[in-house]
Amino acid sequence: MVYKIVYGEVDVDSEAVLKKTIEDAKPEDFTALFKDIHVVKESYENKDAFILRRTIDSEGYFFGFGDKVGPLDRNGRRYVFWNTDNFTHHPSSDPLYKSFPFYIYISKDLTKKYGCFTDFPGYLEIDLNSKNDGTITFRSLGKGFVQYIITGKSVREIVEEYLKITGKNIAFPIWAFGYQQSRWSYFNENEVLDIARKFRKKQIPCDVIYLDIDYMEKYKVFTWSKENFPNYKKMLDTLHKDGFKVVSILDPGVKVEKGYFAFEEAKKKYFLKDNNGNDFEGAVWPGRVRFPDFMNGNVRKWWAKHSKKYLEDGIDGFWNDMNEIAIFATEKDLEEARNKLKDAKLEDGINLAGTLGSIGEIGRRGHGDDIVHLDGTAHWKIKNTYGFNMLRATSEMLQKENKRPFLISRSAYSGIQRYGGVWTGDNHSWWEHILQETIRLNSLSLAGVFYSGADIGGFGGDANAQLLIRFMQFGLFTPMFRNHSAIGTKRQEPWEFGLEVEKILKDVIGWRYKLLPYIYTQYMIGILKNKPLVRPLFYDYEKPEAFNIEDEFLFGDSILVAPIYRPNVQKRLTWLPKRAIGLFDEKMYKEGWNVSDAPIEYIPAFQLINTAIPTIEPMQYIDLSKVDKVTWKVYRKSNAIGYIYEDDGESLDYKKGNYNLKKVIVKEGYLEIKTLNNGYKIKEREWNFEIFDHKGKKTNISVVVNSDGDIVLPIE
Repeated sequence: MVYKIVYGEVDVDSEAVLKKTIEDAKPEDFTALFKDIHVVKESYENKDAFILRRTIDSEGYFFGFGDKVGPLDRNGRRYVFWNTDNFTHHPSSDPLYKSFPFYIYISKDLTKKYGCFTDFPGYLEIDLNSKNDGTITFRSLGKGFVQYIITGKSVREIVEEYLKITGKNIAFPIWAFGYQQSRWSYFNENEVLDIARKFRKKQIPCDVIYLDIDYMEKYKVFTWSKENFPNYKKMLDTLHKDGFKVVSILDPGVKVEKGYFAFEEAKKKYFLKDNNGNDFEGAVWPGRVRFPDFMNGNVRKWWAKHSKKYLEDGIDGFWNDMNEIAIFATEKDLEEARNKLKDAKLEDGINLAGTLGSIGEIGRRGHGDDIVHLDGTAHWKIKNTYGFNMLRATSEMLQKENKRPFLISRSAYSGIQRYGGVWTGDNHSWWEHILQETIRLNSLSLAGVFYSGADIGGFGGDANAQLLIRFMQFGLFTPMFRNHSAIGTKRQEPWEFGLEVEKILKDVIGWRYKLLPYIYTQYMIGILKNKPLVRPLFYDYEKPEAFNIEDEFLFGDSILVAPIYRPNVQKRLTWLPKRAIGLFDEKMYKEGWNVSDAPIEYIPAFQLINTAIPTIEPMQYIDLSKVDKVTWKVYRKSNAIGYIYEDDGESLDYKKGNYNLKKVIVKEGYLEIKTLNNGYKIKEREWNFEIFDHKGKKTNISVVVNSDGDIVLPIE
């Protein structure tokens, strides 16, 4: 159940919550879970501030908050929600790009569980017992906020209820689950085509190639570089014919330039304002820019109109960056810098460092006080929804045309799953970041975002061969499998570290395509039933051990993954909630703690007992119309269950029931294939079953399957 508590006076709407008829409640209704002890208004930096402090009933875990660094259990730390371009993701970095002020509390004895969503799109702090005194403190800049308390018997129920009020995830196209190659930047069309040719020549599967900021004319949004991409339509056509999709970056900053169509159309009409009523200006990649006010519906339509032209040219999806809003500097910042540094000298020592660290975007200011929206709303009140509404602009247009969006955003707020997905921004080629991305992606799932990813290999810094292999093995089991690296760093394409590494990475990517039917099935069932593809162990197994493990995760119902996140590891200690078989080595593992091999060729990943996983032979790019055979990997002691889902992979017709869903049950002596939904006609295929029992005995059986009907087949 979801209950609404209004604290103080609320004068802004984040639009995160769709469901308007939610039962009102009072804090005293939840004394079995927490008790409010301090509610006060005060002044902070010449603004109203609202503080709520409460005690928690018992010691427990706090999970959630989406894209935050640090441990999976958020207990014992104060978190800031103020979307910021913070590019160094060390363990205490905060705030980052996104704000998901939603956490789930579970008492240590596992008897008490609830979710808490503080819907406030401006500056917010949430302190989860940082003084170890059993208190939680909420502090916002404003006169009040709305809080939603979600009760449920399990973590799963709480997440499902949260999604009922903030909205279901929009499905991504099926090609979004193929391997994706990116770099800042592929600088011209010849380089892009050369990358594509190498993938096909080397027969390394790949579905998507990205275009970073250098494809544009002087970084001007909705343009192409005449010098470096003179024949971009021909390039896109060539890539499409060879099975590639192309995703381009879109930043919100519109260059101030007389005669530039986007600027001329939007000036004094669609841009955010400063406090004097003029179009607000700052500096980003193109130099002096202005920023569209995506909170305004007419602005979103204008932006979508130009995005559509890109799509008509042949771009397949968009990557929304710099939308916190990231602003390098404003005129005010430069003036302040000049004044502060006018008399600066080296003898100032530490004071000089402090001065430099307080200037402009370096000081993480966000310019909330300097910006006003077209309807008169101060930007500091709703800053955290800027990226949310930018993504919304294109997504609304595509959904009206019955098309699934491929849209990922760096900045986000609760509810963004209705419009697209996210990636975690500028990570680094550090071993520690494999574990950190494991935590971040699982936390994003708990915050309701089911399509997410990290820059595999690391964005900043130089990866070495071993690190890239381990990062790629982790990426194999993430919703968005994208390799991305920064300008000036070592390249990270699969062939960059020699033939031996190339072979290993080709096999890793091949496994992604081999598992595609399973991945897409688990993702789409999750879309329909509000269940994330990637999730912590305790989501499915509420056992004491599961709540204390952050370096393993579930990838759908049937696979448990234990990434390798330190160099030279040969063995891995893994906790399994039930018996399992090694996905790569086919060794049997008992329930509980196990030591498994972890050679450089693969990471420990396990198929849990009593499951059935559909696989196919790897293809160069996703095209299920070419698949004639499905091989099921079955591991059973009693009834093993698996599913396979298919639809057109492109439209929103799945919402109308236009999909095919089959359930496989492998029992002692026979197997059943049941058609649960027959809204999409599939081709006739041969299904082969490789059935392992819990003692390691293997049995093979085959059958031909089409769209409808049920099958019962004896197993000898």
